[in-house]
Parts: sequence; C-alpha cells; structure tokens
Amino acid sequence: MTVRDYTCFIVDDEDLIIQRLELYFSELSHKETRFHLVGKANNGLKGIEEILKLKPDIVISDIVMPRMDGIAMIEQLKLELPHTQFILLTAYSTFEYAQRAIHANVMEYIVKVPLNEADLDRALDKAAGILDEVKKKEEEFQSLNISVLENKYRVRKQFFNELIRGEIPSHRASSFAGNMESHVFQANYCCFIVEMNQYENFRNEYSAVDQNILKYAITNVIEETVMNSGRGVATDLSDNRFIGFLSWENNRSDMDTEYACQALGSQIVSHLQQYLNQRVSVAFGGPHRGWESIKQAYTEAQNVSEDFYYHAEKVVKTPAHRFHYRNDRREDFQQKLADFLVWVQRQVSKEELEKEFANLNQFVTDHKIHKSIMAPMLRDFYRDITAKFKSGNTLTTEVAEFPIEFMAFREQLTYISDFTFEYVHAGQLLHRAEIMRAMRFIEKNLKQRLTLEAIAEDVNLAPSYFSSLFKKTMNEGVISYINRKKIQLALELLNVQDYSLLELCEEVGIVNEGYFCKLFKEYTGDTPKQYRIKMTRYESK
Repeated sequence: MTVRDYTCFIVDDEDLIIQRLELYFSELSHKETRFHLVGKANNGLKGIEEILKLKPDIVISDIVMPRMDGIAMIEQLKLELPHTQFILLTAYSTFEYAQRAIHANVMEYIVKVPLNEADLDRALDKAAGILDEVKKKEEEFQSLNISVLENKYRVRKQFFNELIRGEIPSHRASSFAGNMESHVFQANYCCFIVEMNQYENFRNEYSAVDQNILKYAITNVIEETVMNSGRGVATDLSDNRFIGFLSWENNRSDMDTEYACQALGSQIVSHLQQYLNQRVSVAFGGPHRGWESIKQAYTEAQNVSEDFYYHAEKVVKTPAHRFHYRNDRREDFQQKLADFLVWVQRQVSKEELEKEFANLNQFVTDHKIHKSIMAPMLRDFYRDITAKFKSGNTLTTEVAEFPIEFMAFREQLTYISDFTFEYVHAGQLLHRAEIMRAMRFIEKNLKQRLTLEAIAEDVNLAPSYFSSLFKKTMNEGVISYINRKKIQLALELLNVQDYSLLELCEEVGIVNEGYFCKLFKEYTGDTPKQYRIKMTRYESK
C-alpha cells in the first residue's frame, strides 16, 4: 500500500503551546515523514479562514479561545471539510466540553497540560487510519460508479447499433429500452448524427485510451445538451460518429421542428468546442414516431450527414438544406485528374501545384459530386501519382495507405497536394526539414496554448497531412509531443523553485488544472505536490 502524506494545522491562542507543537512536528519529521505542518492560527475565526484555504487533513485545536472557541470553529468547518480529522487540546476536562466535542464528531480529546507526545502520536496515527479508510471507500465507490456508467454506456451503444441495423425487432425494442429508461420513442422524435471533424488528426494525436475517454465525455456532453432541450438520448455509434434522438410530446409544425433542430445542433457544436475543444458537425433527419420507424429515422439522418463531405467544420444540417449533387459531371472531373497527371513533373514548384489543386477544388465547388463517387476517384488519383513517380523514389514504402475515410473533400485534396509535392521531390527529404521547423516553432511557443492548426500553418502544410507526417517521422503524435515538452518544462521550473498549481499551468500554457495534473502524473508518476515534496527532501539531505 502507498504511504500517504498528511497535512496538519494548529489552532491555539497560547504562543507557548504553538511553539511546543511546532517543535513536536519538527522532531517528528526526522522519524515519521507522513505528517507535515502547513499552518497555524491563534483563534477560531482566523483558523476558519486559513483552514478553508489550505484544506489540511488534520487540525489540532484548543477549545477555549477568544472570539470563537474550538468546537464552534469545528462545527462550521465540518460543513465544508467533512473528511478533515480534528484533535482537541484542552486544559478543561469538563463534561460540557466533552459532550459538545462528541456532538461535533471530534476524533480525539487530549489534555494539553502537561502535553503528552505519546498521546499526540497515537491521535495522529488514528487520524491517518481514518483518512486512509475514507480514501479507500471513496476509490471503491468511484470505481464502482465508473464501472456501472461504463457498462450502461457499452450496453446502450450495442443496443442502438443493433437497433439501426434492424437486428432488434420493434416489438422487443420497447422492453429493452424500458430497462435502460429510454422512453423517447413513444412520442414524436427525430434522429441526429454528430460527426467529429478532422477525425484523422484525432486518431493521430491521442492514444487509444485517451480517445475512448474523450468519446465517453463527448457522449455525456451531447446527452446533457439534449436533455436541456427536452427529452432525448445519445450514444457513441462508431469511429467518429455519435447518434442521438430528440423527443417532444406535442405535434409541431415543420417550421418549429426545423427551429428546434437548428437550435439543438448549434448548442451541441458550441458545447463540445467550449468544454472539450472538439469540433463537430450535426445532421438531423425528419420527424418520426414509434419504434418501428427508428431505422428509417437513422437512414434519413445518415443521408443528411453525407453533406458534411463538402463542409469545413462545425455545421448543422437538416433535410431542408441538402446539397444538389451533379454526378453527371463525373467524367469531366476524371478528365481533369488525368490532365493533371500528364502535367505534373519533378520540377514543379509548390505555387504551381497549389494553383492546379485550387482549379480542381473550384470545379467541385461548382459541381458537387457525391462522396460515394468522389472519394474512390481521389483514392485512385493518389495511387496514380505514386505509380508515376515510383521508380527510384525513397518514399514508396509509405504511400500504401491514404487516410481518406474520415476526411472531408477539402482535407483530402490538400493532403494529396502536400503529399504530391513531397513525393515528386523525394530526394530532398523535405519532410525532415518541415518537422524540424515545427519542432523549433513548438519550442519557441511552448508557454502558449499550441494548436495543430497553428503549427501546420507555420510550416505551410495542411493540418491533416502535417499530423500524419509528424507521427510517421517522430513516432509520436503532435499533441503527445507538445504535452511531453510542457511537462518537461514544468519539471525544470519546479527544480528551481516552488510554484502553485495555477502558476505552473500559466507558465506552461495549460488552462485546465485537472488536465495538467493528469498529464504530470502520467509522465512522472507523481502529482506536482508529491514531486515537490520529494525534491524538498532530496535537497535537505
């Protein structure tokens, strides 16, 4: 079992007692390293003020003090700090004080004249034992709670995936949903799909564990947002997609339904950006009622979501605002790709390439061709480029996979553009130069909030291509690399002087203190506080 550290605080109006206790803790630190004195006060009011700021594990307090006695102080503190353990020191062993101490749930009651160190040793050990037991029960409860939520999350995901595939008959679906408290389908409802933008970057940047944690958090934010709009349910669907249902009791006009969908979609987009820094788009199907319509409701939302292919990010789509596809222009676009392959050569400049790809993009902007046709054409185009320059190219082992599945059209085109320039100039090892420049940019701006987009812009590459290239070259995602560098900076700072958690976060450019602590412990095995305590002990030797 890991040995915990416990912070202690003294409240007493007698300077001699405070000095005696300070000496006691100083001597204790040589034989018992668990207990650390973090503060003192000479009356109950000052004690409350300081204790609420420091939140010590154990408080040692006198009873009779001016302005506020120790038991009154404890009764107030218990409301804010229910797990803090209190040890009372008193020269008055009267029944009234003992009765009040018991009522305040004081752990130990010690006569302080004369002060017996053995009694203090025993009281501190007892407090540590209670705190350990409380922490153990909290961890067990949290583990159980997380397990229950995760199981509910997995069951719901499986349920809805089977439901939209038609694997659960509608007459059985109602009883399944009753067990999961999902009653939204008894009223009017519509299905919606939430799709993560730039999912290829997400997969490159986060470990599998962190991806699952973020997806779980995304599901919760979506569902809470839906519940604020009425009734509904949401779950992880697959890969970069989440499915949800918005339900309402009374009949609505088409205009009211459209307004409700646009409002909810905008809130989901905004909340996920605000709380999790994740960019998504949302697509709604039309209104339905009853379990038997669920598969059709999903199919409608799925069809609407296909328009995301030609959007940048953070959009809300409904059936009333679909694109009109010009699949009859397929052969014209294929001819443009063929003309490009004839034109492109090893001497081509970056500017010339960008101009040709801009022409391809403009054609598709004017004449949108459905994703089911366009995506395979671009995959073939990518392979044709590698085939044309395959002979003597040092990058042939890296071109097998084109990460096309989760990219929007513009992402695919810019990825191919950057790849083409690197590929036709393979002998210059340009990708190494770009990565070195990116690393210098990160080092220079490490104390800022760095984004993938800002770094990619600095090295003049598309974010999706840069993300893929960085991971291939460094065997580490960009975000992982930045986080590791930020924690290294935090360690360097802590080795020089003590910083508060807020000060450390500001110094390394991480806004969320909880996220910083998680990263710090992940890289070092300790919290910032534990690391600093270890450093202090090392320095004192």
